Amino acid sequence: MTNSSTLKLPVYGMTCAGCATGLRSALNALEGIQAEVNFALEVAQISFDPEIDHKNTLNLIMSVLDQKGYQTDTETILLTAEGWNCANCANTTSKMLNAQTLVLNAQANLATEKVQVQTIKGALKKADIDTFSSLIPYSLSISSKQNFKAENALKIAKQKAADKKALLTITISILLSLPFLVNMVMMFFNNHISLLSPWLEFALATPVQFIIGARFYKGAWLSVKNYSTNMDVLVVLGTSSAYFYSLFLLFGGLNQPLYFESSAMVITLVTLGKYLEHRAKQSTTSAINALMALRPDTAKVKKGNIFVDVNIDQVQLGDLVQIAIGEKVAVDGLVIEGQSYLDESLLTGESKPVIKQHNDSVIAGSINGDGVLLIKTTAVGESTSLSKIISLVENAQMSKAPIMQLVDKISAIFVPVVLLIATITFLAWYLLTGDFQQALISAVAVLVIACPCALGLATPTAMVVGTGVAAQKGILIKDIDTLQKAHKLQTIIFDKTGTLTQGKGVINDIYSTTQNNTTLLSMLSALQTGSKHPIAHAIKNYCEKNAISPLEASEVQAISGQGIQGIVSGKGLVAGNISLMNHFAVKIPEGLLDKQKTTTGSIVYVAADGVFLGYVSVEDALRPESSEAIQQLQGRGLETIMLSGDKQSVVEHISQQLRMNKSFGELKPEQKLEKLTLLQNSKQVAMVGDGVNDAPALAQADVSIAMGTGSDVAKESASITLMRNDPRLVALAIDISKATWGKIQQNLFWAFIFNTVAIPAAALGYLNPAIAGGAMALSSITVLSNSLLLKRFKSHQVK
Repeated sequence: MTNSSTLKLPVYGMTCAGCATGLRSALNALEGIQAEVNFALEVAQISFDPEIDHKNTLNLIMSVLDQKGYQTDTETILLTAEGWNCANCANTTSKMLNAQTLVLNAQANLATEKVQVQTIKGALKKADIDTFSSLIPYSLSISSKQNFKAENALKIAKQKAADKKALLTITISILLSLPFLVNMVMMFFNNHISLLSPWLEFALATPVQFIIGARFYKGAWLSVKNYSTNMDVLVVLGTSSAYFYSLFLLFGGLNQPLYFESSAMVITLVTLGKYLEHRAKQSTTSAINALMALRPDTAKVKKGNIFVDVNIDQVQLGDLVQIAIGEKVAVDGLVIEGQSYLDESLLTGESKPVIKQHNDSVIAGSINGDGVLLIKTTAVGESTSLSKIISLVENAQMSKAPIMQLVDKISAIFVPVVLLIATITFLAWYLLTGDFQQALISAVAVLVIACPCALGLATPTAMVVGTGVAAQKGILIKDIDTLQKAHKLQTIIFDKTGTLTQGKGVINDIYSTTQNNTTLLSMLSALQTGSKHPIAHAIKNYCEKNAISPLEASEVQAISGQGIQGIVSGKGLVAGNISLMNHFAVKIPEGLLDKQKTTTGSIVYVAADGVFLGYVSVEDALRPESSEAIQQLQGRGLETIMLSGDKQSVVEHISQQLRMNKSFGELKPEQKLEKLTLLQNSKQVAMVGDGVNDAPALAQADVSIAMGTGSDVAKESASITLMRNDPRLVALAIDISKATWGKIQQNLFWAFIFNTVAIPAAALGYLNPAIAGGAMALSSITVLSNSLLLKRFKSHQVK
C-alpha cells in the first residue's frame, strides 16, 4: 500500500447539503477511512487508516458514489516499464499496483512494456510512481503523450544503446562458450574424452556465470526479496547447481565428470534468446511507433503578417498554420487557402494521395504533396485524430481476453510448480538409482527448460501486431473481445445512408403547394442549419448554390430516425418521413403518395402547424465500392441485411442493385434495434452504421462497425472504426481479426504443448541442460516469430 494518507475526491451531482451528509455517512461506514464532504466545494476529503489494507477501498468508494448517483473524475495513466524479462515480471508489477490505495485498476502488457493505471484524476503524482518503482525490481515512469516524437526518439536512443551493450555481452559470452561447444562435438567422436583441462573449463565458465549471468542473479534476488519468483530464479538455480557442483568436484580433487559446460552454455543460450526476443518485441510495436513518428515537433503559426515556428504543444484552436510542400500536417484543421494532394496512407490506409482544397478537412500526420496550404486549427494535442488513433490502438493492445486471465493465473504459479517438479525429479533419480550426477543434471534440465515467457507473450504479441496491421490499413479495433467475436460473425447488417450510399445527396424534385419553391426551401433549410445528416447537407448545398437564404429557427430538435422539428416564422415546422407526418396528423394528398411509392429518391415532407406545405426528393448515389463489399462478404458465407429509416421503395431498389440477402425500410431506431436483437437469438451479428440513429443498434450488436466520417456518437458506440468510407474494409477487418485470433490460438497451443512435453522429457533424463536452455530460448522466439508473420498479412481486395 502507498503512503498516501489522504485523498481529495471531486464529487458531482449533489444537489443540497443533505446529499453531502448522506454521502459522508455512507463513506464513513467503510472500514478504515474517515470522510468529510463539502457540498459547496463538491469535494470529499478522505483519510485512510495506515493500519488497514486498502487494496479494495477505492473501488468500494466508487461503488458508494455510483449507488448514490454521483460522479467523480478518473484518469488513466500510461506507465513505461523497464527491466521486465518474462510474463511473471508484468504480473508482479500489475499485482503490486492493484494493491495500492489510489489505484482503481492496473493492467500490464509484456509485449509493449506498458502499464495502464486507472485512478482518480490528479491523485497520483510522479513521486507516487517513484515509490511504486521502489517496491518492485523494475523501473516505472510516466509515459507522456504530449510529444510523441521526442519521447519515441528518446526511447529509440535508449534501445540502441542497450542493444549495443547486449550485443557486446552476447559476443563475449559466445566466445567464452565456443570451446565448450567444440569440445562437446569432439567428445561425441572421441569416446566422451574431454579435450579441455578442468582448470581451463573453470576459467572459461566463471566469467560467463558471474559476469554475463549477473543480470539473472540480480533479477532472481530482487524477485525473491519481493516474495515472488520468475524465470531468473529458474536460470540461477539451474546454472548455479551445475557450476558449484563442478567446483566442488574440481577443488575436492574428485575424478568425476564436470558440468561447467552446462552452466556456461545455458547462460549463453538464454542470454542470446532474450536478446533475439527483445528485438522481435521491438518489431511488434513498429506500427504504433510509425504513427507516433508522424506528428512534427513544431508548426508554422501565422502571427500578424509572418509565420513563426511554435512548439506543437503551444498551438491553439483557431490558429492559422502553414503547411509547406513535403511537410507533415501538424494539427487537424480546415483548408483556408491553397490546394494540394495529401498522403494519408498511414492514417486511413488510403494508398492514393487525396486532393485537399478550400474548406476540406485535413488530419494531423498527413504528408503534404505539391502545394502550400493554410489551415485553420480545429483540434490540437489529445483531440487530434492522430492522437485518438494512437490512444485507441494502445488501449486495444492493453486489453485482455478471458483466456489471458487463465494464462496469468498459470504464470503466477508456474515457477513454484517447476521448482517442485525439479525437486521431485532430483529425489526420484537419486533414490531410485543412487546416481547423484544424473539426478542433478535432470533437475537442472527441468529448471532451465521451463518457459513461462512463451505463455506470457502468446496473446499480447499477436494482439499488438494484429491491431497495428489493422491500423495501417485504416481499421481501428477497440479491444481483444472484438477480435474474438469478429471471426465468428454470421450476419452483417448495414445502414443505408452514408454507409452504402455516398451520403452526398442531390435534390432531384421539389413540390410546393403554393408553387413557391424558394419559400419552402427557406423554411426547410432553417431547420437543417446545425444538422450533419446527408439529407441536410443536400438541402443546404442546394440552397447555397441557388442563393436561397435560410429563415431564423428556434427550438430545433431532431426526431431520431424520422426527421426534425422547430419554430420558423412563428409556426411549428416539421420535416421528415411519412411516419413523422402521420405522428403529427398531417394529411398528404393521395395522388402524391401513390406517385412517390415508385420513386427512388428519399422524400422529405414539410408541414407547418399541421398543414402540408410540400416535399423535397433527395437522390443519394451508391458508393462505387458497395457492390464489391457485399460480394466479398457473401463470398465468405456471411448474410447481408440492410436496415434503413428510408422509404421501402428506395431500400428495395438499392438492395436489388447490391444483391443483398434481405432489406427492411421505414424503420425507426428502436425498430432497427428490435430486428437486430431478434437476429441475435440465433446468430452472431455485426452492425455497420454512421449516424446518431444507428447508435442503439451499434451498441447492441455483437460487433459494431462505424464509418470514419460518421457521427461521434456512432464511433463511440462502435468496437471497430473504419478510417475511410470504404465498406470493403468490413471484410478486411473480419479477415484481420480472424488471422490475429488464429495466431493467438497457435501461440497458446505451442506454449502449452512445449511446457507439457519438454518438462517431462527433461525430468526423465532425455535432455541435457545445454539443449534444454536452447530449447527454452527457442520457444519464446517461436511465439514471437509466429506473431510477426501477421505483418505479412496482405489483402488484394481493397486497393
